[in-house]
Amino acid sequence: MQAVEVVENHSLLSLQNHTQNPDSIPFYPTRIFSMSHIHDFSSNGSSLNNDTVFDEATAAGEQGLTYEKRIKRMISNRESARRSRMRKKKQIEELQHQVDQLHITNRQLSEKLIQLLEGNQHVLQENAQLKERVSSLQVILSDLISPLQRNVEMPPPTPKST
Repeated sequence: MQAVEVVENHSLLSLQNHTQNPDSIPFYPTRIFSMSHIHDFSSNGSSLNNDTVFDEATAAGEQGLTYEKRIKRMISNRESARRSRMRKKKQIEELQHQVDQLHITNRQLSEKLIQLLEGNQHVLQENAQLKERVSSLQVILSDLISPLQRNVEMPPPTPKST
């Protein structure tokens, strides 16, 4: 039994323009036909009998349905793969957008942290200055109060009677 491959699509497109995207490469389905329906004429001159032709036509019809199902499944798989790639691309774009937003937020928080640390340093310096001033004022106050306390410690002079 001999097999012949038949190309169903008559126009062959150039594959030069399809190197970028593999999905854009045209698909040319092929069908394998059995050559069993071609018989030699017998020596008595009779040709094919009707049963043989009917059986082969039925087999060819079933084979055609199987072939069509296979082509539909292949097309469906390609479309599913394309949708999957599109979903993945969209997810990657969304994740990239999130990364960009997080970088912006991180930069803003870093700037705010620097401002707060600078403000804290300023408050600490001001606090140290105020403590020094309190200490110096305490020294001045103690200097002013100590003579007064000495006067209080001495009893007041008693008046003399005359």
